[in-house]
Amino acid sequence: MMQIFHQSLPSGERFAMGKVLSKHILALDLAQCSLPPSLLFREVARYYHEIGNKDRAVELIELALKSLDGPDPDMHGLKKDFKPDLLQTLANYKGEEVCYGDVCVVPRTSATPKAEQENPAERGALE
Repeated sequence: MMQIFHQSLPSGERFAMGKVLSKHILALDLAQCSLPPSLLFREVARYYHEIGNKDRAVELIELALKSLDGPDPDMHGLKKDFKPDLLQTLANYKGEEVCYGDVCVVPRTSATPKAEQENPAERGALE
């Protein structure tokens, strides 16, 4: 799957592969899949963002974040590992600050090389 993001392939070929893969991944029965939805949604979102469908990319990153809140105890470790990256990706895709739970992140730009994390209680964080 990561091959679609390598610049060595022509862009037309990468986008064609990405289109086919994204449709198949989203059609999977996630209960039978060995990878967590947060990983799948993040990679498919990356494809949609690259082709310019930013709304779909944002929607998939939000689904990935929600999938981390499930009752499965194994998700606790994944949440710790993936939540910061997913939040940063969401902020970058939206181009604005996003808050999730107790963490707020601003988009990374050339003016802000590192994500700023603040106390969301001061800003009215959304869950």
